[in-house]
Amino acid sequence: MDPEEFQRKRAEYLDRLILKNPVLNLLQNHPKDQYPYFIQLFESLLQQMDEQGKLILPNLSAFTNNSLGIFSDYSGEGAGSSNYLTYSVLVCGYGYTSVFHDKMAQIRKKFQLGETEIAFKEFRRGKLRAALPDYLAAANELPGFLCTVAVDRRIATLFGPHNDRTVFRRLKEGLLSEGLGDWDLAVVEKLMRVVHMAAYLAALLAADGQKIFWMSDHDSICPNEGKHGSMMAIFDRVLRIYTRPGVNYPLIGSARPFDPPSIEMNDLLSLADVVAGSVAQYLTKSDTESPEELVVKNGAERVFLFLGTEGIGLRKATFVIRLNNNSEVDAGPMEIVARIPASHPMSERQPKKPISPPTAE
Repeated sequence: MDPEEFQRKRAEYLDRLILKNPVLNLLQNHPKDQYPYFIQLFESLLQQMDEQGKLILPNLSAFTNNSLGIFSDYSGEGAGSSNYLTYSVLVCGYGYTSVFHDKMAQIRKKFQLGETEIAFKEFRRGKLRAALPDYLAAANELPGFLCTVAVDRRIATLFGPHNDRTVFRRLKEGLLSEGLGDWDLAVVEKLMRVVHMAAYLAALLAADGQKIFWMSDHDSICPNEGKHGSMMAIFDRVLRIYTRPGVNYPLIGSARPFDPPSIEMNDLLSLADVVAGSVAQYLTKSDTESPEELVVKNGAERVFLFLGTEGIGLRKATFVIRLNNNSEVDAGPMEIVARIPASHPMSERQPKKPISPPTAE
């Protein structure tokens, strides 16, 4: 194949992986009070990005893909560790993952990772940090959408007035009355944020007749099989709220990380982990440190470079919801600004969209 024909074929392939005219009105003009404030805000943020020409979504039904994989992880819950609770969700075409897995097998061999989990907490490992650029480059070729939302910890709830903790009791009682589990007050807000975000993204990106599979990290919202089953029952109920008329999903499946571990599945789940951890740490430091002095964990600068560039197949959006000086809720995209010193190894590969932070410990 001559170079001109190759470029034409490649452009055609990439064009088919872009979702044309996405439906960004899943709330369908119904009265807004019928929907949680969190999802009203989330849909508005996506619409604003689209209006500014900054939102590109993947077409996950291209090339006869018939399944969606959802992989979610969270950060910022440790006492005093973060000012933000961060939720990261990867939605990808499950039928496209074999190429990613093949590349990851080569990367694991090249850097002698064995079965080491790629995780933000493991960035201290030299081999893992060395493998990060290749790992993130492989992820950039995976058709999908990686969406991250960081929420100011001072916001008690996004399902009512932001400082009204009585909402937790109402959420708990509502779920219990519907036979959807008896949830602790300490986790019910997180549960609803995660489920609504995952369900909205599934409804946004899934086509009629596609199967859906969701894997969430071992976590307070699914610490055992019983709670995991209840979480999925809630997901099934919420997904139907956002699903467009005439769209049906023949199968909805789920899992927690397998035991023994599946390296292939964990490599997908790890993408949400490293992004959630990096974003939570950076935003927390940015509350008290100037941009010139801010330093992140070694390896996190690679993650921000990844977030600041468009992937061949992977599309990304990162949002921050915080309280302003008037104690009102503000929300917007995370501004990613480049400050990469010329001496930094990444300086030779400047991204299209500049990123921050520039340096690591």
